[in-house]
Amino acid sequence: MKKKIVITGMGMVSSLGIGLDENWERYLSGVSEIKEYEIEGMDLVTHAGKVSDDKLGPYIPEKKKGKIDRFTCFAMVASKMALEDAKIDEGFEREKIGVFIGSAFSGLNIIEKQLKVLYREGPRRVHPLLMQNNITNASSGEVAIEFTLKGPNIGFASGGCSAGYSLIQACNTLQLHDIDAIVVGGTEAPLLPYVFAELKSNGLYQTNGYDQDKVSRPFDSARKGFVLSEGSGVVILETLRSAEKRGAEIYGELVGCGASYGKNNYTNQQNHGFLSKVACIQQALESAAIQPSQVEYINASGISGIEEDREESEVMQTVFGRDVQNIPVSSTKGTFGYSIGASGAIDAIFSLLSLKKQTLPQTQNLEHIDPSCGTIPILKESMEKPVNIILSNNFDYAGNNVSLVFRRI
Repeated sequence: MKKKIVITGMGMVSSLGIGLDENWERYLSGVSEIKEYEIEGMDLVTHAGKVSDDKLGPYIPEKKKGKIDRFTCFAMVASKMALEDAKIDEGFEREKIGVFIGSAFSGLNIIEKQLKVLYREGPRRVHPLLMQNNITNASSGEVAIEFTLKGPNIGFASGGCSAGYSLIQACNTLQLHDIDAIVVGGTEAPLLPYVFAELKSNGLYQTNGYDQDKVSRPFDSARKGFVLSEGSGVVILETLRSAEKRGAEIYGELVGCGASYGKNNYTNQQNHGFLSKVACIQQALESAAIQPSQVEYINASGISGIEEDREESEVMQTVFGRDVQNIPVSSTKGTFGYSIGASGAIDAIFSLLSLKKQTLPQTQNLEHIDPSCGTIPILKESMEKPVNIILSNNFDYAGNNVSLVFRRI
């Protein structure tokens, strides 16, 4: 018999704040912490969503400060909050709690610092734990060590879908194995010169043209590219049996998953990238055993990319047909920017908060919907609305795609 997989705890770190309440409340109030950002070693000032060191500092264990990479710090804080939110205590068998955390860029910060040490002071001065701290599973490993979690432990690297794939595989693991819960999500600290250099050469991200409060504009006719940001989102996936046994509060059930890959050339709808996104959503709906018309809200990937947003709109119109005109859509990237490997988890958290609070978040900085995005009802303002089924899309600009379906319990 197929197990029901539910979400019982969540934690979040972003440029907007630390924790669920601060992020949700500041988001709905229209606050943005995307600011001008000067890139070291480059003659370029751009915009970025940077996590406040002052806010983050008190949450990092003293014994870990200066010893783990920034992306791991984010994951550790978000995981602690998620575990506390789920009330995972000593009553759990530690061997039955896993950790699956994804990241596209992993420990680039410590690599950058130690390369400088290498060239300035020589190899003997390089940090002895350099390799341990920069690999993709550094964050999942440190979380497991810090909270004594002895179940399966995996770090996923699938670009902008790293968190999404972590959620899918965690769900599969809970279905197939004798595991009660998994700490799962994504984390990213990509604000580094070579990341910006790569994105700049591809013309993908926003560098100028607006004041900092309006620089990220999903689906807006004046968007010029996405805004890079850092942060982490972590949720606790748990079997319904385990959650009910201990009387845990449930945010929602993960009922459907879809995944695909297709590199896009954006020339027309009959290309691999477009068709792979259509297939991704269809897989998620099929695995959830629901019809497209049953979806009541879509948390769009909406990264504020010029071609990416247009194509996602066309994908939604293809999958949902006329029904798309009745399904509210929004993207959180106007406020949070694009946190690459963490974005899928942050989107999932906002989808689950929407289920819990029966409130749909707005698309920040959306003033004039791009006509090429069709007639999709993209929300400019938050909306109180009864919803039971939500689709969350996580489409990577590099070709990875993940779609998740959440249902209210």
